[in-house]
Amino acid sequence: MFRVFDQKSETQVFMVEDPRRAGFRGDVEEGVSLEYNTEETFLWPEGADIPDPCVGRSRENSKHYKVFKYQQDLHGAEYEFVSHGVPFVTVSWRDYVRLRLNPPGPEQIDEEDWYNYLDKVDDEARRLGQRTPWPEAPEDASRDSVAQWLAKQHFITDPTIREIWYLPNGAPKDEIRFLEISERVTGNEEKVEPFDFRVDILGSQYRLFIADMGGDQLDIIKHDAAALPPGWTLHGNTIWRRRAA
Repeated sequence: MFRVFDQKSETQVFMVEDPRRAGFRGDVEEGVSLEYNTEETFLWPEGADIPDPCVGRSRENSKHYKVFKYQQDLHGAEYEFVSHGVPFVTVSWRDYVRLRLNPPGPEQIDEEDWYNYLDKVDDEARRLGQRTPWPEAPEDASRDSVAQWLAKQHFITDPTIREIWYLPNGAPKDEIRFLEISERVTGNEEKVEPFDFRVDILGSQYRLFIADMGGDQLDIIKHDAAALPPGWTLHGNTIWRRRAA
């Protein structure tokens, strides 16, 4: 793997292909490795400090880098501080220049281009064993806008998600409910058990409930809504899909 620093965006960029083959003329570090658990980095349980990620370099192996959730975690390990924020992980410098730090949203490009972008993210994530950074912010702090923004992030950061069901009907105004249909979830459990997160977007706080499930479990819920958590309903939902069938 290769590492470069994009001074314009102040971003650490890690890639599989040598960026000099694509015309990059800056400093290039070869033979590096990166440890980056996106779920752990951005997980924000209620009552915890907001994640403040940074990149560190191992003092024992100067070619090994790691993303830390908090800077104090870096200081407690055998790592030296490199930069604030998360790195951008991609296949080539050319792809990085094309995608940059603001992945396009469905409202910005044609639907087919959006799906093609997600396919590229999937391919890169599978090849690299890593996940890509999140777009910057929703259009506004309304619940529907935040929900749509969060759904985009989850599609980008988890290639196994095929559908996200947004269930606002009957939910409190500060609550976002997701059913996420994922290839990595198997089984047909009778009850849905959502995870509870807290998100603070543009000064507005929401409780985010996410229930991961497989396609078989979704079929059960469609026929028996009693499997949903109390107060949840499929009526009035919005469904986002990775790619239309």
